[in-house]
Amino acid sequence: MEESVFIIHPSEIIRKGLAWILQEYFSMEITQLAAVSELSSFSEITNNQIIIIMEADCHIPDEIWKKLKRNNHLSVIGFLGHERKNNSYPAYEFELQERFTALQIQQLIQVVRKSVAKQRNIISVNGDLTVREKDVIRLIAMGYANKEIADRLNISIHTVISHRKNITEKLNIKSISGLTVYAIMNSLIDIKDINPEELI
Repeated sequence: MEESVFIIHPSEIIRKGLAWILQEYFSMEITQLAAVSELSSFSEITNNQIIIIMEADCHIPDEIWKKLKRNNHLSVIGFLGHERKNNSYPAYEFELQERFTALQIQQLIQVVRKSVAKQRNIISVNGDLTVREKDVIRLIAMGYANKEIADRLNISIHTVISHRKNITEKLNIKSISGLTVYAIMNSLIDIKDINPEELI
């Protein structure tokens, strides 16, 4: 997976300064844009780890945001050009302040990269499961027995058992309660759909 950084700011000096600081420390593709609207030219990018540094009061149009987010791992850093005096800026998971030193900027990017890598690992674990295995986990978490799962999915009991074995090997989770927790944490099931008595 490639890493890309987009620095979006109307000031060429700020764009070039940030790019220079990052190029000194990281080997990532860095693109400088004067306005958020220029991101539309890059909305077809896929399978990238993208970090966007942009003025904190800017907004990425929904259509561009959805395209980039759907096909990439995306993080946005809000650039605060001056000290925040109120909460008028939108909340960003990461913020870069004008007074940051080069070292602090590099450390911030490192934190963002680690955060994305951690998120990617979580997604890849969930992504290793097939659609059918996710269906099986969902029904296990809802308290269905192998025969009931087979009937609901129109597959044989042998296939259900095979799916359960694969799920256990992939996730290293052996108990029904463990699979239920996994299903909840990965949004495969709503907690309201679970019968607690089935887990006992």
